[in-house]
Amino acid sequence: MLKIRDFARLAEVSMATLRYYDEIELLKPISVDPETGYRYYTMDQLPHLHRILAFKELGLGLTQIAELLSEGLSPQTLQGMLRLRQAQLQQQIQAEQEQLERIEARLRSLEQGSGLPTYEVVLKAVRPITGVSLHLKTPDTPDQAYWTSALDAMLKRYGVTPIDHLLVLHVESEGECTPGSVEMVAPVDGRDAETLITRSEGRLTRCTLPAVPRMVSTLHHGHPALVLSAYQALGTWMENNAYSIVGPRRKIRLRREENLDNALTEIQFPVEKVP
Repeated sequence: MLKIRDFARLAEVSMATLRYYDEIELLKPISVDPETGYRYYTMDQLPHLHRILAFKELGLGLTQIAELLSEGLSPQTLQGMLRLRQAQLQQQIQAEQEQLERIEARLRSLEQGSGLPTYEVVLKAVRPITGVSLHLKTPDTPDQAYWTSALDAMLKRYGVTPIDHLLVLHVESEGECTPGSVEMVAPVDGRDAETLITRSEGRLTRCTLPAVPRMVSTLHHGHPALVLSAYQALGTWMENNAYSIVGPRRKIRLRREENLDNALTEIQFPVEKVP
């Protein structure tokens, strides 16, 4: 038999690792001295340890390894675990590759003397949104401001507190010469949505916006009518990082005060990577 120190040296693992494997019953010593508590192993246990280490190198967790070894090694089970791990690694590699591309784009901008951008752009996932919406056939900013205030007033009149910030959803038009319509969306819970729809006599409708896995976003601090520069910043970012728009853009009213020059608006575009 081998003492734990000798077995650890032979397998090129730490004694702490062997003690932990013993605690979780992944690899028990062949015997333990009842007086000293010393753990002893045999050479016959070395193949078992090597299998554990081989599975770890494949990225499997200790819980998965324990299941495989305790229930008997099923090729189908192992294949399923490895395919899942393969998909996870592919996603990780893709995410890191895209991050590398964003770093390269930022470096090119700095090398051209652009300095820090006025608008910082981030890529994120957004949760689904449920609530009520008001459909407008015109994308004009003054109309949006009027109906946003009207929607705000309606919420207050009926004692409804939004569960998130009001937003404007820009629906793309079918033709290049036809202005797109917009949806004024108030995120509210189901019961409040029914109240608002009833009280508005059908002017408001139920709205559900799906989750978006990739949304580019930037913040515009200033008058909402001057938000064009934020759109341009998003367009430049997408061009530099090879993304394209795949759905209606969103404009979220994060802060709106009497002094509109102090307004804070978030602009979001749902995107996907260009092949």
